[in-house]
Parts: sequence; structure tokens; C-alpha cells
Amino acid sequence: MNTINSFVSEHYEQASTAFLADLKVSSKSAATYKQYHQVLNEFGTWLSTHTEDTDNGITEITPLLISKFKQSMFARGVKNNTVLHYLTMLRAFFKWATENRIYTEQPVTQSLMPNAEQIQHDIPSPDEINLLLSGKQPRYAWHSTMRRNRAIITLFLLSGVRVSELCNIHVGDLDFHKNIIYIDHGKGAKSRYVPFPALAQRHITEHLNERKRNAATSSLSPSSFLFVGDDGIKSLTRQGINKIVSGYVERLTGHKGISPHDLRHAAASLWSDSGAPMRQVQQALGHASIQTTERVYVQILNKSKAAEQISKIFQN
Repeated sequence: MNTINSFVSEHYEQASTAFLADLKVSSKSAATYKQYHQVLNEFGTWLSTHTEDTDNGITEITPLLISKFKQSMFARGVKNNTVLHYLTMLRAFFKWATENRIYTEQPVTQSLMPNAEQIQHDIPSPDEINLLLSGKQPRYAWHSTMRRNRAIITLFLLSGVRVSELCNIHVGDLDFHKNIIYIDHGKGAKSRYVPFPALAQRHITEHLNERKRNAATSSLSPSSFLFVGDDGIKSLTRQGINKIVSGYVERLTGHKGISPHDLRHAAASLWSDSGAPMRQVQQALGHASIQTTERVYVQILNKSKAAEQISKIFQN
């Protein structure tokens, strides 16, 4: 057994490089490009080190090779939905490659795609949401970052933005007159507007005023990132925001492990309670299809409300 036919590996490397170059100029978001780059590189590394019988005439990537890559991920303990995510991206790459006649067939067949597992979301309770929106300062919060972190939490709860979208909001994207925020290049490179209620405006205004008082960031402009790190210039990272959210929520409510995505679903819960039509919720959340929004309602919101209603019956 030797390493796989070098032609296969080298051909894939050339194809993936061309795909990424095309992706970079096709208006896809930086986050989307980064994900494709990671997945394609990981598959390329596996391909270059995988052992295969070189006498079997392999010149293209086959469904059998994709199957072995899939098995290797499961063997390493990669979660089911992550494997599905990887294969979905590889499938999109090979679709592009076949359309451009780099490959002749799609090797990521439908039969290789694992079924998606339902993710259990942990959203704050109504009382916890009210506490988070009260403006109360969490225990042990740093005074220098408290207003910024409070604005982040409030924006997640009232606008339903994704963490990647929040990272890329600029000061000029805020419209205080129309009560909306422009999200440029959200998921799938799609732009949209999200709600910007008065409470979020107040906390963000306090955050920006504090930044202006800081000599290092006194020259705020429309192109400045809304939420920045210690240098006062660069945007916060996804990891940084995840840490801020989990720490803030735990110190204020005692609820551990809450993520920005949980707050995004909490926003959907608030809109549901206010009677917002599902189509409007879909547009605000940036879901490509109404079915995705319905799954949020069925799996999270309705399920929770059903349990609450049953509890009330037995309390009477």
C-alpha cells in the first residue's frame, strides 16, 4: 500500500485553489470563504496522506474516497452535524468543479450525506431575559467594558443577529431614525435589515459615548466597527463575543453555557410573544426559507410554550 496516486492529490489542490480564488471575488462573505478554505484544506491534507492501492487506475476522486474520508472523521470523534457540514461544502465544491469540467462526476453522492441531528438549544427563561434587558450590572463586571458588553447582549436579544454579523457591524450601519440596522453580507452573502428598538439604541449610544471619551478612539467614523477589542480599532472575534456572552449571562442570571445563538433564538421567542408574523420573523432572522423559521418555532418555542401550558393546567 502506497500513498494515493499523486495526480489525484495534485489535481484536487489545483482545483480547490481555483475554487477559492473564484469564491473570493464572487461576493461571498469572509466567514463563508474561511469555512470553505478550512474544509477544502482539511480534505486535501487527508487526501495527500491517505493510503490506497495505486494500481487500481484511480485518476479522479470517487464516492469510495469520500466515504473513507467520512469514516475517518467519525473515527476521530467528529460530531454528526459537523460531518454533514463538511460533506455539504465538499458537495458544493465538486458541483462547481463538474460545471467547470475540472471533474466529470460528483463524488459526494446523496447517499453519503448523514442525516442531520436535532440540536438541543438552551435559551434563557422569560425572567432571565427580562433581567438581561433590565440594564443591571453583572457581578464582577469590568467598568471599562460593561457598557459595551451590555450593548452586545441587548442587541442579540432584540435584533436576532448572528455572531458573525455582529462582528462586522459598522457605526454607519446604524439607523436611529428608521430604527433598523443594515447587515451587509450576512449568511450566504445576503444583506438585510434587523430591528433596532429604543432600548438597544440607548445602550449602544451609551457604549459609543464611552468610546468617544476615550482618547484612543475619539475619531469614531461611519466605517468604525461598532464593537472592538482592547486596541479600540479591530472588531471583536467570534471567540471573544462567545466568551463575553457566556460570562455576562452567567454572572447576571446564574445560567451557564448560554451562547450568542441561544440569544438569537431568545429573540425569536420575544417576537413570537409579541405576535410578529412568521414571515417577518423569517426576514429579520435572515432565514433562506420559511421552513427553517418554522423549525425554530416547533423545536424551541412551541415546545417550551406547550410545557408551560401543561404546568398551568395542573396548578389550577
